[in-house]
Amino acid sequence: MARVTLIAVQMGYRLVDYRSAEAFRERILGLVREVRNTAPVGELIVVFPEDVGLGLVFTQDFERIQTSKTMVEAGLRLMERYRINPLTLEGGFPAAVRALLRTLSPFIERTYHEVFAEAARTARAWIVAGSAPIAQNECVYNTTYVYNPAGERVLVQRKINLVDLEREVGLNLCPAPCELPAVFTPAGKLGVLICLDGFQHELIDQHAKQGVRILAMPSYNPLPWTKEEAQGWEGGLLAGVQRHPQMVGINPMGVGGFFDVQAEGQSSIVAARRRTPDGTGYLARAKTKDQEEIVAYALKA
Repeated sequence: MARVTLIAVQMGYRLVDYRSAEAFRERILGLVREVRNTAPVGELIVVFPEDVGLGLVFTQDFERIQTSKTMVEAGLRLMERYRINPLTLEGGFPAAVRALLRTLSPFIERTYHEVFAEAARTARAWIVAGSAPIAQNECVYNTTYVYNPAGERVLVQRKINLVDLEREVGLNLCPAPCELPAVFTPAGKLGVLICLDGFQHELIDQHAKQGVRILAMPSYNPLPWTKEEAQGWEGGLLAGVQRHPQMVGINPMGVGGFFDVQAEGQSSIVAARRRTPDGTGYLARAKTKDQEEIVAYALKA
């Protein structure tokens, strides 16, 4: 096996980085350059956090929404801009949110794809591009794209299990069918489970049956990172890989956020406890819960 470095990008989300498509591009390219400087030699597998593309909802109308106090206020300003009236739609506000996301999806998908394809080429890396809300027919899914070092999209994974902020009371996304594709990389087969999906151990087991060796879990935790919260997260990917000694999990977490939705968390790279020097299951872990970090682990050949 070639020398491979695994990277979890604990990215700090700031509204200003979504003020234009070019600003988003420069932000992502800056991060992948930093990543490549961290591991200048060998193959790279880089995983960005969940919802890295969510801020693109605001990009085309940044001046209109930038003074909003809450996500709901920003959404209402966008609905006014696109003449989407929750009072006249069957289904009310949730239907209006879905209509807004479907309206904005072509721009979100195009920008998300173009930027991360360029990032993969720039860093000469395999990139799991966090996720973005992308429409397909009548639905909008929390969707991850994966790119090879040539910038080719080689895998699409949609989130199967949704949290409250993604359900009807929030973004009104659709839960995806249970489809678990995988792709060959220099470190072996790679699969993706988006955030809450990584707490469903039967999905990890299904990936293991396919021979997945690298399991990416892009995450965004819009809660304070208390001791109890951190302990709860240990029931996800860390616990799930314990039955599969061949598997390594990469769990990057977004920190910061947009308006009143703010996140904390510690990114990590995990494996079976007996594979880790201290027996904790952590091969590498972020030092902070609210600061941007690059978490790296070099796989041994």
